[in-house]
Amino acid sequence: MAQPPDPATLQQWAGTLTGPVIFANDAAYDSARKVWNRAIDLRPAAVIRAAGVDDVVRTIEFARRYDVRLAVRSGGHSQAGHGTCDGGMVLDLGSFRSVVVDETSRVATVTGGARVVDVMDATQRSGLLTPMGGCPDVGVGGLTLGGGENFLMAKYGAVCDNLLSADVVLSDGRVVRTSEHERPDLFWAIRGGGGNFGVVTSFDYRLHAVTEVLSGELVFPVVAAGEALRHYRDLIADAPDELTTSGGLSPIPDGPMFFLSICFCGDRKDGERLVRRWIERLAPEKQNVKWAPYSSDLSVPAAPSVGTGRFLTELPDDAVDIFTAAMAVAPAQSSAIWNALHGAVTRVPLEATAFPLRRRGFDLFISVPFETADDRVAAIEWSAQLADELKPFSHGVYVNNLNEAETDRVADAYGSSYDQLAAIKAVYDPDNFFRVNHNVIPAGSR
Repeated sequence: MAQPPDPATLQQWAGTLTGPVIFANDAAYDSARKVWNRAIDLRPAAVIRAAGVDDVVRTIEFARRYDVRLAVRSGGHSQAGHGTCDGGMVLDLGSFRSVVVDETSRVATVTGGARVVDVMDATQRSGLLTPMGGCPDVGVGGLTLGGGENFLMAKYGAVCDNLLSADVVLSDGRVVRTSEHERPDLFWAIRGGGGNFGVVTSFDYRLHAVTEVLSGELVFPVVAAGEALRHYRDLIADAPDELTTSGGLSPIPDGPMFFLSICFCGDRKDGERLVRRWIERLAPEKQNVKWAPYSSDLSVPAAPSVGTGRFLTELPDDAVDIFTAAMAVAPAQSSAIWNALHGAVTRVPLEATAFPLRRRGFDLFISVPFETADDRVAAIEWSAQLADELKPFSHGVYVNNLNEAETDRVADAYGSSYDQLAAIKAVYDPDNFFRVNHNVIPAGSR
């Protein structure tokens, strides 16, 4: 095993990079080491803010040479805090963010540190878009590699379904291109298999001609959630591909609310007729549905939090009762929000990508911010109880919703894809160098 570098060696190497390297004695260190989930409070030896592909390659080569643990950060939004580590190095792609739109071919080329908002802004100037998540500061890297749920997925599929090709730096420092025709095994794996196979420095996404969508929220008091959920369950059963929905418990300044969010991307008259029917049936207390440019505006402030996920294959009355009872006693600032899967995202063959959520259902993410130790205990107890009570109605979990302690659920998250992922991991990262993630163990090494 290689010996960790002494500080002088690390400092000397840092001077050879184009981007800055931040150490523990630097003024920027505390801000540089933080990730979105402030409950993950780790202290890496150095944070490398890569300026380009060469910095990425050199960082991987150095970390391998000295057997230094390496965390790769795109946006740092991982619930599990995988954008940092204790004692090792953080490869931060956050300064490496650009979007180039080719209107003729309808392809957007996006660097690995770009955020959702970067892609939205650049593509919409051309009247185009590619499906992206709803939170503007989420990194496209973690979003895409995990699969990428979004508000247009019933029509256009998951984020990874719109990926055409990518440039990947492997664990041996090689930069390779992958697509359906170039290293198709690797291309299969990075569409859902997370950061297990390398550092993606560039993504090429398919673009669609979408300008305005009919979107907004229907808001209900928590006491009315049960009735609204039952009506919603009936309405969503025959929803068209043009309609993607989400909903759940969300905090607002006046207290918790139950909401249903809708996004329709089809014919204006069809959309208005559908929304009118939904509003009449659901009778929300408030609603703000309107035609507007598609946007990512669900910003979630950084804070300490506990979180976990469940994929609910159905919403029977028993599950509705569990969910509504939990909402009534939720800790302050709790959220328990699902994305509904139907349409295009569920019609992609299960074997086509590593992203395993290819059936109708409701992907629930439970997240509870906290401030004090007592708040943390309450958050853990409430979220764990809700997740446990919903387990009988669940099958699998979205890998991006797992927390740092749920290593035992990784195989469950990847489902039938896991063994193939492990075999591909053994080809591209046989030593499991990329392990600060929801880790797939290389086949043959367990």
